[in-house]
Amino acid sequence: MQAYSYLIIDLLTILFPLLWSFEKKMYFFSKWSLAFKATTLVGLFFIVFDSLFTYLGVWGFTPRYLLGLNIFNLPIEEILFFTVVPFSCLFIYETVYFLWRDKIKNGLFYGLSLTVGLFLFFFGLANYNKLYTCFACVGASLVLAYHVARKKQINHEVFWVSYFIVLIPFTIVNGVLTGAVTDDPIVWYNNDENLGIRFFTIPIEDFAYNLMLLLLNVTLYERYLGRLYTKNSK
Repeated sequence: MQAYSYLIIDLLTILFPLLWSFEKKMYFFSKWSLAFKATTLVGLFFIVFDSLFTYLGVWGFTPRYLLGLNIFNLPIEEILFFTVVPFSCLFIYETVYFLWRDKIKNGLFYGLSLTVGLFLFFFGLANYNKLYTCFACVGASLVLAYHVARKKQINHEVFWVSYFIVLIPFTIVNGVLTGAVTDDPIVWYNNDENLGIRFFTIPIEDFAYNLMLLLLNVTLYERYLGRLYTKNSK
């Protein structure tokens, strides 16, 4: 059973969104093809960097928690991660849009994108000697900068509310992966390439990394749906 640990985490992550996709009002099932199209394309980008960082020793995986099947220098479970996690996040994003899009009116969320983007950019540059810190922070800042410059691409209000909700399951899943309930972490990190600051067992860089992952998936998902927003649109 231990060898199935990471795979079980992947399956549990996507189980509820898959089952609840058939809810009659939101009917997320009808958007599966667009969601998986977005997660596949964005996933390829992250898999390239994930494989490179694994090769460079930025992070790695404890073999006894894995099936032992590798593709592109990565465990198959890690490749599945870039489908199941973004898909589940898009389910949360779509739920927030469906339930609260007419209630979230605060234009400060657009300012939040600008503020967070600027902070992450300069913070990443200040830690240029930490590969993961620099990549996660600067990468997230550049995607935010794109959306600050092009206001009609996403609804900033819906995105940020979704992101804050996503942090709950994200903390649980990443906590398990980084050793919260296991003797050794399923995914380990080289602290020479990050700040060594943890939220419980999670490197703080993971929060910027997750921000970039979710935002890129939302960007493509919205483009495929053809829903363009201004910051105060419904």
